[in-house]
Amino acid sequence: MNQTYVGAKVLWVDFLANGRYLIQEEKRQSYIQLAKEAGFSHVVVDAKIPYGYVTFHSSLAPHVSSWERFREWAGKDYVQLMMDVIKEHGLQAIVKFDVFAEGNINDTSSKAHANKEWQVTYYQLDASTSTPTFTKAEEFHEPSIFVNPVHPEVQKYELSLIEEVVQNYDFHAVVLDRCRYPNVNGDFSEISRTNFERYIGMKIRCWPEDILIPKKNGVQPGSLYKTWLTWRATNITNFVHQAKGLVKEKNEQIGFGIYVGSWYPEFYEEGVNWASVHNDVTFPWMEEGYMKSGYADCLDFLMTGCYYPDVFEGEAIQHGKEKWRSVEGAIDLSKKVTAQQVPVLAGLFLQEYEGDAFQFKKAVEECVNSGDGLMIFDAIYLELYDWWQILIEEQKEGQK
Repeated sequence: MNQTYVGAKVLWVDFLANGRYLIQEEKRQSYIQLAKEAGFSHVVVDAKIPYGYVTFHSSLAPHVSSWERFREWAGKDYVQLMMDVIKEHGLQAIVKFDVFAEGNINDTSSKAHANKEWQVTYYQLDASTSTPTFTKAEEFHEPSIFVNPVHPEVQKYELSLIEEVVQNYDFHAVVLDRCRYPNVNGDFSEISRTNFERYIGMKIRCWPEDILIPKKNGVQPGSLYKTWLTWRATNITNFVHQAKGLVKEKNEQIGFGIYVGSWYPEFYEEGVNWASVHNDVTFPWMEEGYMKSGYADCLDFLMTGCYYPDVFEGEAIQHGKEKWRSVEGAIDLSKKVTAQQVPVLAGLFLQEYEGDAFQFKKAVEECVNSGDGLMIFDAIYLELYDWWQILIEEQKEGQK
């Protein structure tokens, strides 16, 4: 296990939520000064947001100021501005990339619209007829237009953006987000079909029914469903290895990590296996050999979103939920499936505790005590709920 990130306290600063505040230098200074006083060691800085825009000066991707919502950022380099303040206060910057989300259904100027063959094809129920149908991402209800992780041009483009930042900026680590498929219904394009047939070494007799059939309450698995799940997870893991190799080739000292949801029993639907190849956890949807698709062992750190209002397993059980749907249970499961091969930075979604500062404090304490580190999502809630002081007081108590 990489000990560098054990004990890390990470503040996630989402650009979509905070961008309008952070255009002001005094607000950037305030955020980072408060983060330091609250005991944070690292700050997440968005380089690429979920809709394909980047916040730095790029020769490859559209700048966020080309989106009407953030016109005020024209000519400004958010990544550099944030790094300057973070460095000034002695903290470390983690640069974040939303990988396979490359457009917005309400914006026709994106890379995904310009390259329609990149878009994910969903195989889902038609709302009006309740019959299975193929739908391009730009016509789907998901706001982010996901692109196909197996498309070679998509992979090349996403890697080129990571390379551009690694070459031009000085920072501590990279974290990938949305490095996944959108859900179990995508992608069902011809490119995916061809690649899967190559993977299994045969033609699919009934496409896509041999994979799955969409139903109102999920999907009906076909004969190749479990193999399809392994193939999807393998695609994502292969990309993760490429991305890590690129980062480390440019600078061996840059840390490499990923954010995922802690709900491992369900996260396979996004085509991701964030487990260690060394763990022995099993679930009904796995085929034999599925664990070979895991990527935890190649990471320097893993952030898992333990996004539950219940802090302890007993609380979840009392509310009729599985014990892993609690902060405590999520951390425990995260450590089991990663076989403690990588530091697990336990993440909290602060909106879960709105109006309940006591539960928030309990959740933070559980992450610090049971996780290998802490991640807070998001800074905006510390502002809105006036909770900076809670963390600052906790930090002072811990130093006594």
